Amino acid sequence: MVPDRVPRLGDALRALETGRFVAAAAAAAALLADDAADIEARLLLGLARGAAGETEAAAALLDEVAHTRPECAHPCHDLAALLRRLGRADQASAQYRAALALAPADAALRRGFAGHLLEAGDADAALAALDPADASAAAHHLRGLALAEQDDFAAAAEAFRATVARDPGPADGWSNLGMMLRAEARFDAALAAHDEAVARAPEAPQIRVNRAVALLHAGRFTEAWVDYEWRLRLPGHTPLPPERLLPDLAAAGDLRGRTILLTHEEGFGDTIQFVRYAPLLAARGARVILALPPPLMRLLAPLAPVVPLAGPLPAHDFHCPFFSLPRAFATTLESIPAAVPYLAADPTLVAAWAARLRPSSGGGTPRVGLVWAGQARPWLPGFATLDRRRSASLADFAPLARLAGARFVSLQAGPSAAEAACPPRGLTLCDPMAEVRDFADTAALIAGLDLVVSVDTAVVHLAGAMGTPVFLLDRYDSCWRWLSGRTDSPWYPRMRIFRQERPGDWTGPMRRVAAAIGAASYGDDVPGRRG
Repeated sequence: MVPDRVPRLGDALRALETGRFVAAAAAAAALLADDAADIEARLLLGLARGAAGETEAAAALLDEVAHTRPECAHPCHDLAALLRRLGRADQASAQYRAALALAPADAALRRGFAGHLLEAGDADAALAALDPADASAAAHHLRGLALAEQDDFAAAAEAFRATVARDPGPADGWSNLGMMLRAEARFDAALAAHDEAVARAPEAPQIRVNRAVALLHAGRFTEAWVDYEWRLRLPGHTPLPPERLLPDLAAAGDLRGRTILLTHEEGFGDTIQFVRYAPLLAARGARVILALPPPLMRLLAPLAPVVPLAGPLPAHDFHCPFFSLPRAFATTLESIPAAVPYLAADPTLVAAWAARLRPSSGGGTPRVGLVWAGQARPWLPGFATLDRRRSASLADFAPLARLAGARFVSLQAGPSAAEAACPPRGLTLCDPMAEVRDFADTAALIAGLDLVVSVDTAVVHLAGAMGTPVFLLDRYDSCWRWLSGRTDSPWYPRMRIFRQERPGDWTGPMRRVAAAIGAASYGDDVPGRRG
C-alpha cells in the first residue's frame, strides 16, 4: 500500500471535479506508477483522459476497470454523466461507442448508452442501441420510453407492460404504463396502472400528478383535484407557504374582507382558463389580487388588481395558484362555470388594430386567425416532446388555401412566427404579430375576427374566454381538459374540437376544418366581428 495514497487520490479527484483534467490524469498516473493494481487510480485516469477528449485511451482504461469490478456499473456511465454536466453530450456518445467496441455483449452498457441517447432526444438511436435479446425489465422500460418519444403509444404500453411483468416493484413502470394507456383513451386500464404506481410510491408527487391527469381526462374531477395538488410539492414549484393555500371553499369560512392572491403557474393558457373563478371569489366578498407575468397583466387587469409575479407579493390571507381554483370550488363536469365571455378586449386597442389591418373586401368575407405552434418551454423537463406533438407547421394549413374569399390573420408568436413569411401557395396571410406586445393586443386582434383556428395554445383559451368561435386542432394524445371523444368543450361553449386520428397527422383534422369554414358552420348565430 502506498503510504500517502488516500490524500493523493483525493487530489486527483478534486482536480477532475474542477475541470483540471491534465492535472487529474497526471496525479492518477503517478499513483499507478507506484501501484499498477490500484483500480481506483486506474478509474480516475480513465475518467480524466475521457474528459480531456482521449476517447480511445479512456475506453481501454474503463474497460479494464469494468472487468476488474464486474459487480459494479460500467464506469463509462460515470464518465458520460461528467461529460453531460460539462455540456459535451456528443463526446459522451462517442465514449459509449468506444466502450461498446471493446464490450459489445455488455447489455448493461448498452442500456446506459440507450438512456444517454434518450436524454439527448434521439429515440431512434436509443432503440437501436439496445440489445434485441435483452429481456430485462430495464431494457423493456427503455424501449417503452423510446417508443413513447416516437409517438407509438400502443407499442410503448406493451413495453411497459413487459416491464412491470418482469419487475412489478418500481412505481415508474406502472405510471408510464398508465400514461400510455391514457394516450390511447383506455381510461379504466390506465387508472388501474396508476393505482398500482401510487400504491408503490404514495409520497411521490409526480406519480400522484400522473394519476390526477388520467382522472381529469376521464372526467372524474372530484377525485382528480386532490391528487393534482401534489404538483405543489414538486421541487421548485412555489415558495409560498402551504399553510396559507386557499382551502376548499366549503371549509374556508366567510371570505368577506379576506385578501386572496391568485398566482400564475406555468402556461398562459392555464391562467386564462381558470381566471374565470376570480369574479366568483369577488362575489363572495373577497378582495382578489392577480400575480401575473407581464404578457397577461394588461389583459386581466379589468378583472382585479394585478401585480408582477416576479416582484414582491402583497400581503394576503390566502394564496391560490390558478390551477387550484377548480379544486377550491369543487368543480365537476356539470358545475364548470362556462359563461362566456368573461374576458374582453380593450375597445381602444380594438380600434387601433382594426385601423392597421387591411379592410375586408366585403361583408361576407370571413376573417380567420391562425396559430400553428405552441411555446416550447425548454426549462420544463419533457415539455419539448409535448410541444412537438401539439404543434403543427403553417404548411399543414394548406387545405385552407382552397377557401375562396377567406382572409387569414396570423396570431402566431415565438420562433414559429417566422413561417408566416412563406405561407402555403394560395393562402393569403396577414401577419401583424411583430407589433403585438402582449395578450391584450392579441385579444384586440381576435375581436376583429370571425373565427380562430389553432393548435392547443393559450390563444385557444383566449378566444374561448372572449366568446369568439374557435376551432381547436387537437393532438392524438389530447390534453385532459378536452376530455375524450368529444367535439365540444364544457369550458368554452363556442369551441369545436378537430382531433388527430393518428399521432402527428394533421391532414384529417385540417380537411374537416376547411370543410366547416367553407360551409360557414362555425358561428352563424354570432354577430359578425368584421370591422
